[in-house]
Amino acid sequence: MKSLVERYESWDELRKNLFILLVVAAFGALISVIFIFLDNIGVLFGWLLGSAVNIFAYWSIHQGSAYILSNSEKRSQGYLAILWGLLRFVLYAGCLVLSGLASFRWGSLSHGYCNLIACALALMPTWIMLVLVTLIRNNKSSQKTKEIPPEEEKKEDVTEEEE
Repeated sequence: MKSLVERYESWDELRKNLFILLVVAAFGALISVIFIFLDNIGVLFGWLLGSAVNIFAYWSIHQGSAYILSNSEKRSQGYLAILWGLLRFVLYAGCLVLSGLASFRWGSLSHGYCNLIACALALMPTWIMLVLVTLIRNNKSSQKTKEIPPEEEKKEDVTEEEE
């Protein structure tokens, strides 16, 4: 049986990043459960709505970039990348408008049906996660390329002996 770490390492970048987003969404949902006891279930609903849109947005970014960067016949499907971008914009706007209406029109921030602040916070992990994961993975790959080849090690040993 493979451990979770071994499985995670064998996944492609899309699955790894989606897993991270799902973990962030689940962790945020667990924290949001506290607000149910404070008579504000809207925080949980806002977080879940924002997390669902967030995960779909990341997936659509990946699909759109795959269409644009492909060398095959999929390149003619570049219009799908534009469609994904427009759909993402509509989902972001719809998510925030719906949670705003649920927070202020149909309730309040303390007793709403879908909290605007929780929804907006749930939309942020994609961008933060993309920056952090990219920086970490680029750092790891640059460290691998900075390893000294055996030929250069010999040259350094010779210069040290000459001194």
